[in-house]
Amino acid sequence: MLVALTLAITVTSCAPSPTTTYRADSGETVTVDWADYPGHAGMDAADVLRAPPAEEIRTVSASILGEIEAHLSDEFALEWEDGPYGNEGRLYSPEGNGYGGESLYVTFNSGERESLGIPSRVEDWTRIMELISDVTSAHGLGALKRETIDPERAAENAERSGSDDPAAQWQWSGSAFGDSQWLSVSMNDIDRDRSGKAAGKIGVDDGWNPRSVQISYGATTLGSKDRVAFVDRIEPFEGLPLPKSTTSD
Repeated sequence: MLVALTLAITVTSCAPSPTTTYRADSGETVTVDWADYPGHAGMDAADVLRAPPAEEIRTVSASILGEIEAHLSDEFALEWEDGPYGNEGRLYSPEGNGYGGESLYVTFNSGERESLGIPSRVEDWTRIMELISDVTSAHGLGALKRETIDPERAAENAERSGSDDPAAQWQWSGSAFGDSQWLSVSMNDIDRDRSGKAAGKIGVDDGWNPRSVQISYGATTLGSKDRVAFVDRIEPFEGLPLPKSTTSD
């Protein structure tokens, strides 16, 4: 197991994949090829290791989404259904690691759930976000962050949601992310839209409800059988900063 680095780390990217050479406390000079890295260039391995295993991810997804639905139903009498593409979700097989090698990570995206209606008052929209945030925080995903109130993206928000004033927007969106899991939320009410574009943007003709709360869950994780191999293969890379990705996967 690596303990500490005593020499500067050298990273080269002229080869097909980056390599890092360092000297461990044992005095051994070690060179690792990042094509052998079992994770991914853009992800913290510690976060992924904290995520639920792939075999449990559908159960976790159903639990989190179900808890959100229950809270919103209790307070606002909302009813729920699957989005037009169903609610089975999909588990994506391992792909590249960003350095030309293969990752052991798998990614799950749930199907979307949506309410059959939504309250009209802005105070209720704020309360809905608070209730969802309570659930995401309790499950280790952190607080829900509203994307349509970012002052640095006021023009973009106005174009997407009809106004730079949150109280007048026809769409609020937000997400929570933690331990390599995420929860996405979209709140929509085309009755607030003055442009006539909201129905098309939401996809009403494709079956999405024109006034609804939409929620979905996702995670990047490891299968239980791959976890031992992952921990073994990542050991030579522990403590090393991740080089920038050299491939687009």
